[in-house]
Amino acid sequence: MGFLNLDFLLDDFELVQKKAKKGDAKAQYALAVMYQEGDGAEKDLGQAFLWYRKSAEQGFADAQYELGAMYAHGEGVQQDKGEAAKWYQKAAEQGMAEAQNNLGLLYLKGEGIDRDETAAVKWIRKAAEQGDVAAQRNLGYMYFAGEGVAQDKEEAAKWHRKADEQKYIDSKK
Repeated sequence: MGFLNLDFLLDDFELVQKKAKKGDAKAQYALAVMYQEGDGAEKDLGQAFLWYRKSAEQGFADAQYELGAMYAHGEGVQQDKGEAAKWYQKAAEQGMAEAQNNLGLLYLKGEGIDRDETAAVKWIRKAAEQGDVAAQRNLGYMYFAGEGVAQDKEEAAKWHRKADEQKYIDSKK
């Protein structure tokens, strides 16, 4: 959770809330994290969702990602994979690897959006090339199974090795 170092903001709920209410996207994101985690504020997923949305609507990529995750998992909001894809897409277009991987998986599974293996490979590869271990594992699996790409066990091994180098345990299963 949280891709930015927000420790300086998480110390003072009132200050963060004041800045968030004035429209500061970073403070809105920090306030959402506080509500989601129950850190500095009572845990309230509804408030977390509301503040992530305000920040996301201003183009804040971390908030867009978190909003996508809330929709994907039905956390604080009715589960909606289509909305998850929409928000992951916005964060993915800003270069966020985690969002790229998650968007790619939605395309691969056809959840919330039309199944599109080409788009799945595109987004998962972008994340993998940035060093996202989950994406490296996913891309390795896609090459191993020939899903969305021509089957290539050497390429599969290459991506699994990259994940292994980062000590990603699931890549050894």
